[in-house]
Amino acid sequence: MIAASWCGPIFAQTPLGNVILRPLLDPRPDTTTFEIWLKKLDPQWDFVANGTFRIEVPSLSLTGGIDPAVHTFSYENPSSQLTPMGPYLVSNSSVYHLEPEVFAQRMSVMLLCPDSVSDCVRIANVGDSVLIGRFTLSTNDGSFLSDTVTFISDERQLAMAFKADHDSVTGVGLTRNVWYVKHDNVPFGSNVQYISEPPPPDSCNGVFDFRGVYIGDLQVELGFDVTDEHCYKGYWIEKTLVNQRDPTVLNFQPIPRLNYNVDASLKSCRCLRPQSRNGYLDSVQFRREQYAYRLMGEFQSYYSGDTVAIDTIFIRVPNAIISNAVLLENPFSNGTAVRFNIDDRVRLTGSVFDLGGRLIANLVDEAGRPIIDKEYPKGVAYRAYFKAPAVASQGLYNIVLIAIPINDVSIQEQSRVVLKGQLIR
Repeated sequence: MIAASWCGPIFAQTPLGNVILRPLLDPRPDTTTFEIWLKKLDPQWDFVANGTFRIEVPSLSLTGGIDPAVHTFSYENPSSQLTPMGPYLVSNSSVYHLEPEVFAQRMSVMLLCPDSVSDCVRIANVGDSVLIGRFTLSTNDGSFLSDTVTFISDERQLAMAFKADHDSVTGVGLTRNVWYVKHDNVPFGSNVQYISEPPPPDSCNGVFDFRGVYIGDLQVELGFDVTDEHCYKGYWIEKTLVNQRDPTVLNFQPIPRLNYNVDASLKSCRCLRPQSRNGYLDSVQFRREQYAYRLMGEFQSYYSGDTVAIDTIFIRVPNAIISNAVLLENPFSNGTAVRFNIDDRVRLTGSVFDLGGRLIANLVDEAGRPIIDKEYPKGVAYRAYFKAPAVASQGLYNIVLIAIPINDVSIQEQSRVVLKGQLIR
């Protein structure tokens, strides 16, 4: 958003404190958010008391100002650091009260303080600040609001007082004159400085972490994190099969289901908070291939409305359905175990052959059942066991694992592992 810089009037060169109007970055085009702060600059000032402030949006002032029929002005409860906060009581008030309203086409904020110093907030140290409150101005017709807000440059529209239980302005030393009693609200007069800060710069610098993993059964799971996404309207995901001969040419195509117009979870929150989106599934066709996925985003109309490529990742669909197979004991006397990983959901057969190609035995699972066309889910550190029969002679044997993906019965897609084992009698 376009931001202009303007500072309100300065009524003293050496003020006791500052009253600061601080606009905040608000991604909503029809909403302006700002805070009012008090900053202590001199030890003479201790307790926060009453204040009345008139505030305008300069861009609206040129066209008639704030219209109560179109604009809503409110306090964001419980943003104030003045506690306790509550309804103001005419007699014996012990709380702070904020009253925001639209008055004479401008915003008005009235701060009412407790009657007694003992109930007031004290700003202890020079340089410390306290937040009076956060406020929002919004439109009910969707019209644009600038983030630039300012104090009205008229001393009559700005007033601030502080609590004192002695004459802290004119008194000196321990024999200060008791000019005010502790229930008085001492006007700051020209001893306060009113400052209107410019809004913070607005930039679309959200950082994304786009990720994906092959989860088996020819399925890829995708997701992404983003630090803030206030500039974006929504996202979609595209993919392509990487050409092994020329991997630099990527012909991305949108995945129809993974589009913010179809899947509401891909719509932007239009907020400044970190977001995380997970669990987007996509089916692939081929093994032994690499797929590229691209996260796309669309900016909101008031941030250009452009379509941008955010990030691209590459995912390889494995060919080796069995991996990291190893004999836990070799050579062995009576038997051994095979430890292996399964990189997809498969039907597995485990067999032992002698060097002449004769089947000696089948591997068995933990329950002693032969492993013949047995289904295994994707996982790691599975074990299969070979128990050498009495008739088996000393020598070398081929321990063979053959896996076929459950979702692909083509013999060309099988995975085979052969381990050499030595039986010693």
